[in-house]
Amino acid sequence: MPADVRPYLIPRPGTVVWEPWFLLDADEWKPMPDAIDGWDPGTDLRVARRVRVDASRFLQETGLTLTDVALTVSWTSSTTDMTEAAPVARFDSNGTALIDATLVGERLSGILLLRSTVSLTGVAPGREVGVASVPGSVLTEHSQRVVLESMSSMFPVHEIDFSHTRLSSTASWHLETTTELTAPFYGTFRVLINKRDRELRTAVARGAKDKRQQALLDELQAGVAALLLELALHLREELAEREEWPPDSVGDVLARTLAASPLHLVAPPGAVEVAEFRTQISGAVRNLGRGRIFQ
Repeated sequence: MPADVRPYLIPRPGTVVWEPWFLLDADEWKPMPDAIDGWDPGTDLRVARRVRVDASRFLQETGLTLTDVALTVSWTSSTTDMTEAAPVARFDSNGTALIDATLVGERLSGILLLRSTVSLTGVAPGREVGVASVPGSVLTEHSQRVVLESMSSMFPVHEIDFSHTRLSSTASWHLETTTELTAPFYGTFRVLINKRDRELRTAVARGAKDKRQQALLDELQAGVAALLLELALHLREELAEREEWPPDSVGDVLARTLAASPLHLVAPPGAVEVAEFRTQISGAVRNLGRGRIFQ
């Protein structure tokens, strides 16, 4: 629940119990992870959660019954900026409501924000002062972020012919970046694939991968992750100037990347330390679960 003061009564902590989100994975419901590794762009996600409300406490604290409110769920993608919502769910006589929704994969990418609310559904005459009366008023809410871990979901991927640009025509890919730490990360970082590298273009495309295509994709993921770590290291002092950066900004992503991958070196290397630095970067990338993992 946001730390704002609302012009109506709201339930105390514990009156509404937000049970965990679950994700349908190969016909089996599993707890929703913080990051979905290997998610293929375009793949729908089916999610569900149950919310329980202590009806007597809710009435005492808000002046409302459970017939006055409903459970709503909406979701927003950080890169597509699309927001959708599931049909509202009513609470039963036991104070329980269940949401079971399918999120269309073509409208998802980057970081997924799931927002659940208990909201007023109608207006009844004669309500006391301080009791919510405007339909849609949010009595309480809960948000959860889920990172859709995929090369083409973490970064927009574009195919261009490098020979028509300043980039080397024999390079396979390039990561566009910025050092503007308050800029939106998912709007400024993107992977460019050289059209001349047909194998890599095929590997990045949607669908099942053979062993060679997966190896090419792992190599690309490792290379991009290594670049992010190096960039974060170069900007370490600037990143440390603020305890928190705006969510999903360049500073936020780089700071979290650096925090998750501690390096022994505290500054970009000189010529003597280049080899050791590269080894540390390689190990840190693998610790993040990027690239080819030891079997």
